[in-house]
Amino acid sequence: MQSSSFSSIQALLGSRNQTPKIILMEVIQRVGEALHVDRGFIAVRDPPKQRCRIAFVWRHDESVPAVAFGMEWNDENGITEEDPLYRAALACRPSVYVTDIETALPDVLNRAYEVRYFGHRAFIHGHIVQDGQLLGTIELSMIDRSREWTEADRLFIEHLLPLLADPIKKFVETN
Repeated sequence: MQSSSFSSIQALLGSRNQTPKIILMEVIQRVGEALHVDRGFIAVRDPPKQRCRIAFVWRHDESVPAVAFGMEWNDENGITEEDPLYRAALACRPSVYVTDIETALPDVLNRAYEVRYFGHRAFIHGHIVQDGQLLGTIELSMIDRSREWTEADRLFIEHLLPLLADPIKKFVETN
């Protein structure tokens, strides 16, 4: 199933008939549905201005809580102080797959920060990097339960990440 989902996402990302905004909103929905998660979002980054924002959010249904961050641009300096995951992303380290925030090590994540702003239990923090520069992140979450991310889940995300770079750059240029 993930193979056919990935193919449809690749086709969408190759579309020249849609705006980057429409493409990325559709991508997060398709990825969320393919991986059977509760919520997903894509955060975009404007490297020259050192700012970022959550730009695209998908929720499985209305019972899934929204993220506490608004959709406006945020200065990265405030985020990096509290969030080791974002520091890892800025350093272009590998994506992080958290089975359960209750058992994750403190050098991986700030549990209080994750609970306060995201309210999830398990998640993928995918780093969208091009030419040694972070352009954004994709986060896919389970809200009320832990989850063991399979090798197929990881391959799906790792193959997807580089494909998101160009639409994100185009989106940031116009927003």
